[in-house]
Amino acid sequence: MVTRHSIREMQRSSVRILLAEDHIVNQKVALGILKKLGLSADAVANGIEAVKALETIPYDLVLMDCQMPEMDGYKATAKIRDQQSRVCNHDIPIIAMTANAMTGDREKCIKAGMNDYLSKPVNPQSLAKMLEKWLPDEKETSGSTHEPVETKSRAQENGRKTAALVFDKTGMMSRLMDDKDLAKIVISGFIEDIPIQIKTLKDCLNSGDIASAERQAHTIKGASANVGGEALREAAFNMEKAGKTEDLAAMTAALPEMERQFTSLKAAMEKEA
Repeated sequence: MVTRHSIREMQRSSVRILLAEDHIVNQKVALGILKKLGLSADAVANGIEAVKALETIPYDLVLMDCQMPEMDGYKATAKIRDQQSRVCNHDIPIIAMTANAMTGDREKCIKAGMNDYLSKPVNPQSLAKMLEKWLPDEKETSGSTHEPVETKSRAQENGRKTAALVFDKTGMMSRLMDDKDLAKIVISGFIEDIPIQIKTLKDCLNSGDIASAERQAHTIKGASANVGGEALREAAFNMEKAGKTEDLAAMTAALPEMERQFTSLKAAMEKEA
């Protein structure tokens, strides 16, 4: 965990963090955690905006979502590392953030030029450790690539599989560091946004656009994990896996379950409100 002393040191040195994340719920969660740690960040919605921001502002670290529209995190990282690009610092630490949990994803992030890895949903402890690792000590290191770190669920750590909860409020509040006001904002944004995401997903499926449908399922998965919607996250993950094998029929067949889980999650959230 980042200590009070190290956070004060970060504040005194005016640390600048850039968050590249396209989904508003995930943005709010990450910015909320940073705020509770006494830090702030500028947020952009895609890789193009991230590269543009890095051309004008000398940031100290980038939190980079891997899957974003227009330019994803991998392509943005390649642009940042390109010595011919106009970014201020080609060697800036880039921390990958992804809801992927598939073989090879960790290695893909490092191969793309990212320095480290955080799996979503990002929790305060993991993010704090990453900041401690790459901000205060960055100038003292030789710039060598570190092995990525991947967080695991409690079920994974215990080597067992448990039934997914409709609404893991305890987990959500832990990620939000028990900030009830932030939780209300995040839940409200989630309930408002996910129907739009599902509508877009339906349109992609109806038009046969598997790649875009897979990306939408990935987005829904990440947002669901952040708010503790484990059953919805699992439904979205199953659809994403079907997309990776280009199985349009399986994706379409999985849609009703996703909609059902969102309805259940929304009801559980409103009951808790």
